Amino acid sequence: MNRSKKILFAVLGFIITLCLCLVIMVFAFPDLMTSIIPDNEDIVAEENSPIVLSGTPIEELKEASNEGAPDLTIDSSMDSSTNPSESDVASSDASELLALAEGEISLLSENADSSAPETESTVSATDPSAESSVKSETDPATASTKSSSEAATESSTAETLEAASDPKATDSKAAASKDPEPKAADHNDRQAPVFLAFDASPQVEVGKEFDIHKFMGYADDYDRDVAMEVSGTVDTSKEGTYPVKITLTDDSGHSTSKSMDVKVVTKKSKSEGGRKSENFADFINSYKTEETLVGIDISRWQENVDFEKVKAAGCEFVYMRLGGLDDGELYTDRYYQQNIAGARAAGLKVGIYWHAEEGSPEEVKKSVEYLCNVLGSEPVDFPIAYDWEDFMNFERYGMNLKDINDCFTTFANEMQARGFSACLYGSKNYLENVWTNETNQYIWLAHYTPNTSYAGEYFMWQHSCTGLIDGIGGNVDLDVLYTNKVNP
Repeated sequence: MNRSKKILFAVLGFIITLCLCLVIMVFAFPDLMTSIIPDNEDIVAEENSPIVLSGTPIEELKEASNEGAPDLTIDSSMDSSTNPSESDVASSDASELLALAEGEISLLSENADSSAPETESTVSATDPSAESSVKSETDPATASTKSSSEAATESSTAETLEAASDPKATDSKAAASKDPEPKAADHNDRQAPVFLAFDASPQVEVGKEFDIHKFMGYADDYDRDVAMEVSGTVDTSKEGTYPVKITLTDDSGHSTSKSMDVKVVTKKSKSEGGRKSENFADFINSYKTEETLVGIDISRWQENVDFEKVKAAGCEFVYMRLGGLDDGELYTDRYYQQNIAGARAAGLKVGIYWHAEEGSPEEVKKSVEYLCNVLGSEPVDFPIAYDWEDFMNFERYGMNLKDINDCFTTFANEMQARGFSACLYGSKNYLENVWTNETNQYIWLAHYTPNTSYAGEYFMWQHSCTGLIDGIGGNVDLDVLYTNKVNP
């Protein structure tokens, strides 16, 4: 045997001996080998560690969605191989967002055994009750072997990312995302938007700007930002009548439309009104009974009132404006102190009302505090009225119909907490189409007609706005109060 063959056999013998030694060590010292080979559990992200998407924890993104931002939720069935872009997370689609998450977080090390069940791991968000989850699968082939029941379970528990293409995201949408089932067809948005105020034949002078919101107001039962589409054009450079159609559509696809003939004129014509004046003596003859009181309601528009003459004319009570909220400013009617002193001195029963323009319960609470400070210890004989009438261009408030009803409910609750009863002032139209009065408060109806057709309950009826009474120069509102329907 030559020298080269001897060397070869020696090397082979050494290798065989080394392998036998390693096998003996594996069986003889298993603990030693365990410490050398890393355990799969050490390389899985901790269950309570926050998942970061472009530097923002998921919990922070969820908090942002509750403040009006689009919901940022992740579908576990998205393809993890998608190459993410570095664009704004809020406007990326679901697959980009998932890929971004996986690109930021390393869940499995290269040494993990892809055939072991631990390789398909679920890392929950910080909040253990959160429905959204991120799933990382190292082997696509392994993922495809899931049973149909497992896939269905994941599909039912994972939320879907909503693209931020619609800038009208609201708190109500964020709340809806927490519902276990989609509510596109059966959530609270069940009705089409409604026109709250509408001028079918508005006039605009030649050369002036035409702002359609000055001639209408609208709202939805659910959405706070209704889409409006106007078809037709208005040329204010020349006279003429321009037909336009306005269509309102909410996020659920409910829509309603109305037509408007816009008249461009050289000079606006004054409205003739059409309501006849009514003498207080005739009003008494028509509506005074053993179960009614006849009275008036006033504000600074009546200026200086001679309450002695008013009382002598047969008036039994007067409602007066204490103040209100106007363009965000709280105010006291500049004739209030004079009016309440004069009415009390003349022996008239007194009620007060609040000119309301609040856009939230928080504003209402501030208004009630202001009202009570002005009222002080002055006694009132009837429920304190909430008078919200700013329905033209109502959409600027960013409220839905539930929101405005919440404002009145808050007003009533706050007044009752201070020992007063409250009532809601409203026209027949708004009482039927806007106000729900879910807490069954007193109603002050406004309906200018000899005989009202309003079917609801009311304790007082504002019968006319063109009354004439001795002691007031000009028109005044006339009211019938039903004594058997009120217990202030």
